[in-house]
Parts: sequence; C-alpha cells; structure tokens
Amino acid sequence: MPDTPDTPKSTGLAALEAAQLPVQVPADLRVHQETFRVRGYEVGPDGTVSAQIICDYLQEAAGVHADRLGLSLAALHEQGLAWVLARLVVQVERAPAEGETVTVRTWPCGVERLQFRRDYLMLGGDGAVVARGASFWVVINLATRRPERIPPTVAALLPEQPPLALETGDRRLPAPEDGTAPLSSIPFVVRRADMDRNRHVNNVRYLDWALEGVPAEVQESSRPAWLDMHFRAETVYGDTVEAQCLSAPADAATPGTARFVHILTRRSDGREVARALTGWR
Repeated sequence: MPDTPDTPKSTGLAALEAAQLPVQVPADLRVHQETFRVRGYEVGPDGTVSAQIICDYLQEAAGVHADRLGLSLAALHEQGLAWVLARLVVQVERAPAEGETVTVRTWPCGVERLQFRRDYLMLGGDGAVVARGASFWVVINLATRRPERIPPTVAALLPEQPPLALETGDRRLPAPEDGTAPLSSIPFVVRRADMDRNRHVNNVRYLDWALEGVPAEVQESSRPAWLDMHFRAETVYGDTVEAQCLSAPADAATPGTARFVHILTRRSDGREVARALTGWR
C-alpha cells in the first residue's frame, strides 16, 4: 500500500465511547487460537513445510479471529471497505514436519499511523515456539482504493498494553547496496488461481515469487529464518510481475546468514508492488 501521513492513534476509552461499544471485550475473544495439522501436500522434499505455508497458517488464524470479532472481510465489504495487508514480518525457529500439529495464537496489538498491528505465536506440540510473526493491516475504501482511518469498532478491541511477539525493526523498505546487480529476474504472469477474494493477487503468492529467485545452492543448503515483506500495490489477473533477487548487505547481528532483497515490479508500468528482505540459515 502507498505511504500515508501520520495520524493520531484511535485507541483507548475515547474510541470506545465514540463507538458506543462496551469497554470490555470478552477475555476469550482477546486472543484467538487455531490448530493446524501439517498435511502431506503442504510439505516439500525434506518433509517439512515452507515459509509460505507458515504464512498461510498465520493469515488463516487472523481471518478466523477477525470473523469471531465481527470484522471479517465480508463484514467490511458491506461497509464498502476491505482489509489489505501492508507488511508481514516472520521469524521461523524451525519448520514443522508432516503429521505434526501446530497451534497459532494471534491477537491485536495496536494502531500505528493508519496500520492495524496483529501478532502471532506458532507453537509445536511440546509448547515450544515454532515461529513468531507480526502483520500490519490497512482498511481501504473499495470505491477509491485509498486507505481509511481504522474504524472505532476495530480500535475498541485493542488491549491497553498488549505483548509483542517480536520486534519488527525499521519500518523503511529494505534496499540492496548501491550498484548491486540482480542475481535473478523472473517474470510471473498472474493466473486466476493466484487471486484472493478481493480479486487481486494473494499475499503469500508474492512471497512465492520472491523466494523463487534465491540461488539454488542457498535453497538446497538452508531455509528462510526470517522475512520482512512490504506490500506496495495490488496486481490482478493478466498482469506480469517481475521478481528480482539481489544480495543484501551483511548484518553483524546475524553472522553467517545469507541475506537477500527481493523487488517485485509490475511490468506494464514499472510500479513496485512488493519488496522483501529475507535471511537464510
């Protein structure tokens, strides 16, 4: 989504009173828990799921929770609005294997500018953390395709001091070093199967395309340990998206980790539609 100016936070008692909603949201709705069993068709050659499948689980849990809270995609559509993912940050501790059961816990965290933050913890059967995530969502007007202020009904659900699953770091889009040549540049034509209910490309499909360009030797010896993906514009059926993969500067905090910047552009007008930074180990 395009950058938007700073706006006051719409949280706390004032937002609740403006919406004329109960101050207390039932405790069992504050945090949602969704369980997934890893299916055989979801795993790769090594018998474990990819980062993309982990992201699918996180987004599915978010969607179910939004529905329980009365803020589903269908509910917003009735008001001429829609949820759009602006940024997704995920840290993977390990990849779940076929037959394993994992549990995703998710909860709303706050409003930053025009973005609504939701965090995630994915736990294995032993209770240990499998992955952590944070997502930032924007409400857009379906007629204008422009961001709207977060509705009071959404702000009213926010706890006063929610825990954060992970630190997301800099909000700025990741960039390669000056003069860095792409390691790969792969075109993808948007198919009908790539589209979601908003009739634009599914968020995780962008991640699919981004990771495809990582050098084969890296993909064969390591896995994505973390990713930070920013979504800048929508694409639709028939568009061609060019996915470039470039080496990223080393990070002293994560020695020995291969890092890549991924830039996805729409070929018809050169518009950047998504950008990501990934780390592999």
